[in-house]
Amino acid sequence: MNKSEISEDLHYWLFNLANLDKGRFRTIFRVQDYYKTNIQLSGIEISSFIEELKEIRKKSPYSKEIERIVNCINQQNISKIRITGD
Repeated sequence: MNKSEISEDLHYWLFNLANLDKGRFRTIFRVQDYYKTNIQLSGIEISSFIEELKEIRKKSPYSKEIERIVNCINQQNISKIRITGD
């Protein structure tokens, strides 16, 4: 089992400073509640999550952290990911 973490700083930037469009980044906004998030993504949802992260990475001061997260979940043997809050 691989684990990766979205740091509190990255989370704050994503949802308070990045000015992301909720309609364009729907999968990302599913993890908005840092403390109560408990979701599972599979299939196309994982692909959407990865593509949204890649797009955000282009303008993020946290691009290395986002790249690490993408590398953790962008593997062929991954069929499901679980994202939980703090």
